[in-house]
Amino acid sequence: MVFASLRSPALAGLVRLGQCFRQSPIPPRTLPEPTTLASWAAAIARALQARGCDAPALFAQAGLDYARREEPEARYPLRGMTRLWQLAVIATGEPAFALDLPRQVQPGTLHALGPALVISPSLHDGLLRLARYSRIVSDAAHIALEREGPRLSLVFRPPHHDVPLADAAFEAFMATTVQLGRGLSAQNQALLACEFRHAAPADTAPYLAAFGCPVRFGQPQNRLVFDLAELQKPLPGADPRQLRYYDAAAADYLGRFDAQPVSQRVREHLIRQLPAGEPSRAAVAAALKLTPRTMLRRLAAEDANYKELLNETRRELALSYLRQGRSAAEVTWLLGFTDPSNFARAFRRWTGVAPARWQETQQAALT
Repeated sequence: MVFASLRSPALAGLVRLGQCFRQSPIPPRTLPEPTTLASWAAAIARALQARGCDAPALFAQAGLDYARREEPEARYPLRGMTRLWQLAVIATGEPAFALDLPRQVQPGTLHALGPALVISPSLHDGLLRLARYSRIVSDAAHIALEREGPRLSLVFRPPHHDVPLADAAFEAFMATTVQLGRGLSAQNQALLACEFRHAAPADTAPYLAAFGCPVRFGQPQNRLVFDLAELQKPLPGADPRQLRYYDAAAADYLGRFDAQPVSQRVREHLIRQLPAGEPSRAAVAAALKLTPRTMLRRLAAEDANYKELLNETRRELALSYLRQGRSAAEVTWLLGFTDPSNFARAFRRWTGVAPARWQETQQAALT
């Protein structure tokens, strides 16, 4: 059962795990869309490998660096994660593949949130903590608690942007939440219903087996419905002292995660807007709720300038898009160049070769 082994002297090992949570620097995010903790993707990789699938190849097809899945606190962009889920379902031939992910979840998969959930005084307290710190795992969806009389719903709302979140992503996180609760209290009968926004699959048996309660599809929200009284029953493994430590580690991570420098915010806006054409400095500043002069001054304080950020962002994206097999014409549009010849000139300046030649070299290196 997920995390069941944590109720033992092995809990001391979590202290060492927690130390790395407090000490590891968070890599800056370079993409505009939300991100997911790489350790969550590592669980997907383990589930794929258990089925004999070529996980590294699927990560590559999704545009994700397979090696980064083991890096502490590394994160993947939502666009790549959504593609990975789609490829995983196709590769396994299992529409309900995501429901098996809890088997691959390890103590560090959810960062400091995982150990904190395990030693919470009740399932209700654990769900409150999950809603508060879920952005550690992914900031792609908003998780909230909604009370309806004697019932409490854990609601998983879709992201408010143009990058979709795979149905499988909701299924995996909701299944992990349920299995974690069962690991903490096997006799607890708190879960009353599970609801999904997406349409019912041809075979609903795996869902009934995974959740052990009525499962409904085509509903207004993705949510888990619990009996509040059952959730409030005390858990035997509560550890207030260790819980304070992991709460502090989780809060510290989110504080660092949210503290984006202006240069990073500029990069994110550029990536979001480039397909519509190169945005002006004034437009970028306005989007950040800054005057152009203030934006430039803050960039200078971070030893950055707008022109270099634009150039570096385009270069990094060009290499990434071409590795994914996109055509030079498509990359021209994605990077906001007026025509392919302008993009080709810029690419030669960055790499010394034409886009097509660079792409051929990369493909040859993989064979």
